[in-house]
Amino acid sequence: MTKPELKKRVLYIIKKLSGLYPDAKVHLEFKTPFELLISTILAAQCTDERVNMVMVPLYKSKYKSSGDILKDGLNNFRENIKSITFPNNKAKSILELCKVLKEKYNGKIPQTMEELTGLPGVGRKSASVMLGNVFGRKDVIIVDTHLKRVAARLGLTENDNPDKIEFELKEIVPDEEQHKFSMLIGEHGRQICKAKKPMCSDCAFNDICPSVFYPPLEGVGGGKLK
Repeated sequence: MTKPELKKRVLYIIKKLSGLYPDAKVHLEFKTPFELLISTILAAQCTDERVNMVMVPLYKSKYKSSGDILKDGLNNFRENIKSITFPNNKAKSILELCKVLKEKYNGKIPQTMEELTGLPGVGRKSASVMLGNVFGRKDVIIVDTHLKRVAARLGLTENDNPDKIEFELKEIVPDEEQHKFSMLIGEHGRQICKAKKPMCSDCAFNDICPSVFYPPLEGVGGGKLK
């Protein structure tokens, strides 16, 4: 598809998904920027539900700031997050992050992409989550597993590299719609366009999606989803 055609498709997708998921938002529970930053790092290769289950009680009782985690120490923090994937590596990374936050930023969360991605354990995806959900930036694309999958299936990107997907989508999604687009696509990925069993028959885009899966009929093979 040409770039003008892709831009037109994006606007169509945003309009439809806005009606389907008017309350689409990040699934990680947080009350402060610090909580969302820590949970975003912990959510890598782990479900948001698991992170919420572990961290929400800890935020209420123990970890209200970077200083609290540093005071508790690596071993205690690692023990408290042991049911989250890769607790050892994540605990080390978060302790390093908390040290930088305390020493360089006086415990506050920086508000630019450059500063955020300069923090230990924070990549462009995590930084975009912060910028969009805490600091009100509309011009951020959050390339999580859902957006990566759904955008590819809808024919909006052919890239596999998250950074390339981000910049490719930035060329076809209007700046003021980018964060909203990310939230909407993510919600659609969770509810309909699932990784293993996409619900194509229930999808609002089964008339335009190049990756629609048609289940096998009697004596007839099914179509293949990309």
